[in-house]
Amino acid sequence: MIKIGIDIDNTISVNTQTIGLFSLLTNCLKGKVEIHIITNRDTSYDSRQATIAELEKYGIHYDVLVITDNKHDYIMRNGITVFFDDTDENFLNLPSSIIVFKIREPGNFDFTKGVHKWIYGNKTGINIDEGN
Repeated sequence: MIKIGIDIDNTISVNTQTIGLFSLLTNCLKGKVEIHIITNRDTSYDSRQATIAELEKYGIHYDVLVITDNKHDYIMRNGITVFFDDTDENFLNLPSSIIVFKIREPGNFDFTKGVHKWIYGNKTGINIDEGN
């Protein structure tokens, strides 16, 4: 079975387009794949309830909601095969067998006219342009 992992913050919640996309995607795939919402938030009961309410407001279908500060371990332990996130660090040590989709948002991409480049650090990127 395909298991899809999706982050909330700056992935689902970037804007109305991403919310609409993930609402459509998760509802179309309901019953066909297993959808895991994987987020790094406060683990308190109140925070979990607020997260559930937020997903309901967005119209997101999911089978599992997990709040963890170690997405990599959760993905590996639970056989996630497709993962959507905005943060490069969450992709670094995943094997090539896991399909990853990086969501472009203002925290990882410079939308300034004339710039339009990914933002990354030495830990997560290699500059392939010599002399830059």
